[in-house]
Amino acid sequence: MPGQVDLKELFRKGIAFSERAGIAATRLDKDGIDLLMPLRPNINHVGTMYAGALFTLAEMMGGAVAMVYFMENNLIPIVKGLSIKFLKPATSDITATYAMTAEEVARIIAECQEKGKADYSISLELKDKTGLVVSVSEGLYQVRGSWAKKK
Repeated sequence: MPGQVDLKELFRKGIAFSERAGIAATRLDKDGIDLLMPLRPNINHVGTMYAGALFTLAEMMGGAVAMVYFMENNLIPIVKGLSIKFLKPATSDITATYAMTAEEVARIIAECQEKGKADYSISLELKDKTGLVVSVSEGLYQVRGSWAKKK
């Protein structure tokens, strides 16, 4: 459709590191987001996925969330904090899945319109190809928009 944004292409090319690391958005719509980090080229010195690649996958979900749920409202995402726990070695491609409810999206947009910014959290489980959780993360993000009040 003319004028329609291809979110998967925007994610791949708009975030330069995603292309270098091989991260792919296999689903990127309002029903949910699936990101995949391939084991290759992200292998470390012991043959498992580099910890920084796992961290990057978790952090990049924030950009994907902003594209899917907030881009049409011209909201700009900022990462405020991210913590990750490495539970098991990642020996295959890794996926992260997230979906935001319509109610949460509406709350964030309304708060941003009222206050000029809004915070939200993203909790993730990073899973290997068998479904084993190899890492868990908690991210704190903020969106701001063109209507943001100058503080």
